[in-house]
Amino acid sequence: MKTLKTLSILFFSLLILSCSKDDGDDEGSTDPEAEFTATINGGPYNNFVAKLGSYSSDSTYGLTIAVVDENGNTIRLFMNNTGGFSSGVTKEVGDVDGDGFQTSALFRDQATQIIYTANSGSLNIEKNNESNADPDNRVVSGTFNVTATINSGVTVTINGNFKNMVVSGL
Repeated sequence: MKTLKTLSILFFSLLILSCSKDDGDDEGSTDPEAEFTATINGGPYNNFVAKLGSYSSDSTYGLTIAVVDENGNTIRLFMNNTGGFSSGVTKEVGDVDGDGFQTSALFRDQATQIIYTANSGSLNIEKNNESNADPDNRVVSGTFNVTATINSGVTVTINGNFKNMVVSGL
């Protein structure tokens, strides 16, 4: 009888320890932190670096990633439906899809309120993975290299990357 009690106590102790131990089941239930960096050159900019302040994404008419940098400037990347959104897809600025939506990019300088609109270049999707946190979301990473102008003809180049941007419904 004493052996049965000892075994029972040992069993329940082991059971309690195994249930209370963090076994890592929650690992991977969050997505990696979003990142964004862009370098702007030309016109009044000389290696101006824009880093992620905040972002939003929308998949209503393609894929839009709108970033507000640490200084309040806005960079908006719009990729239409041409070619889909799989890893490895390249979107060309100016391409118009079957629904009439055009791939584009813009940079809005907060201080001057001037908007530079892309007239050439490309946006590349390097990764498009299922979200760890929600299977209805995607986590998208890529690069972009565009030339943008304003009405007066001032031209800038904008090169950068975005990583781990969560997109709903893509």
